Amino acid sequence: MAEPSGKIIATPMVARACGHEQPFQHYSVDKYRAQRLAKFQKTRCADCIAKLNEEQRLASESLPSKGEVLKLLPPGTELSLKRKPDGMWSGKLSAEGKTVETAGVVGAGPQGTIVALARLWAAEAGVGKK
Repeated sequence: MAEPSGKIIATPMVARACGHEQPFQHYSVDKYRAQRLAKFQKTRCADCIAKLNEEQRLASESLPSKGEVLKLLPPGTELSLKRKPDGMWSGKLSAEGKTVETAGVVGAGPQGTIVALARLWAAEAGVGKK
């Protein structure tokens, strides 16, 4: 999309995906205004993005790292992986009487699926970082 040009002719308040209203600029020459407006309405405001990023950072700090979570698995842990027709991996992990499953981790290969299963198990078993 080309950058709009000309002077700003209006600045209405438009609701973003997060529900907050923010100003959206209407330019005198803007053949892609409808597309810009649609994208603007589908995205969150900067404050909500910052809040979400902080929440995700705090959540990831509470999870053990990849190496740590695999070391937490006790001897005798059983793991099975299956590649689905759509290319995603699913798996099942059993250890110390607890079993966790994942139907598929988007964008994760077999290693990522194993780590996801180990983190699920650690959270359910109450081991690792809190």
